[in-house]
Amino acid sequence: MSKMKFVFVPFVIFLSIFISGCSSIGNSNNIPSQTIAKYSQQNTENSKQQTSGEKVNSTSNNNLISATIVKNIDGDTVEINLNGKVEKIRMLCIDTPETHHPRLGVQPFGPEAAAYTAKILTVGKKVQIEPGIGNGRDKYGRLLAYIFVDDKMFNEMLLEKGLARVAYIYAPNTKYVDEFYSIQKKAQQEGIGIWSIENYAQKDGFHSNASKSTEKNSPAPKTNDQKNVNVDQEVNIMCKGKIKGNANSHIYHVPGDSFYDSTKVNIVWFCTEQDAIKAGYRKSKR
Repeated sequence: MSKMKFVFVPFVIFLSIFISGCSSIGNSNNIPSQTIAKYSQQNTENSKQQTSGEKVNSTSNNNLISATIVKNIDGDTVEINLNGKVEKIRMLCIDTPETHHPRLGVQPFGPEAAAYTAKILTVGKKVQIEPGIGNGRDKYGRLLAYIFVDDKMFNEMLLEKGLARVAYIYAPNTKYVDEFYSIQKKAQQEGIGIWSIENYAQKDGFHSNASKSTEKNSPAPKTNDQKNVNVDQEVNIMCKGKIKGNANSHIYHVPGDSFYDSTKVNIVWFCTEQDAIKAGYRKSKR
């Protein structure tokens, strides 16, 4: 009996050491999918906090994964080195114009967006990513995430420059949506980037031929109200044929401008440029 006990004890000790060793090896193996899943779960908790009324600050986010830029694809897509594995990242909740789409080709401000991304997210640049909730990927297998560079979210930087629109908003990845829309609104008011082209950036995408919209035949209301203008209405028709403003973009055109004749929706007429400026409109750059 004592002999069996003597043999059994060393065996237990050996088994314990073996299991401990396996556990240690497992912990040292940094598998990107496991890492992403871990932070995705933490982001889910943050989302719950935000829903309960607690504000989440993007500049003080602790749920970030370090990575390195290895390739620029276009304005909203890059490749990163994440724990030794190359991942293609599609930036969450924004959309930049295309640069090499098989059907759409090169869209206005697509090259500018791609150039800006390449300038800031240079190859070899150290960044941090915040994966979307649920370890989500799009239909192309790209990881959906927010990218942080030098303590600032790059998704927001594209919106600030007028090189991206807020798009593809799907729950539960709505953490920064309010902030995104606020930044976009400012870029719209300034008329920069994609917002400098009338009716180009819309909710359903980019419309290169938006200026060729067909005019709808409906009676023009006789009113000076410049708010809540429907697409088939014209306002201030007593000044028709002079300064043509667009109530959606708040851009005005003078006769002879590139888009003067092609602007056919949301029209607000002004008798002088000073009247348009006083109403909060700015002159078209094209």
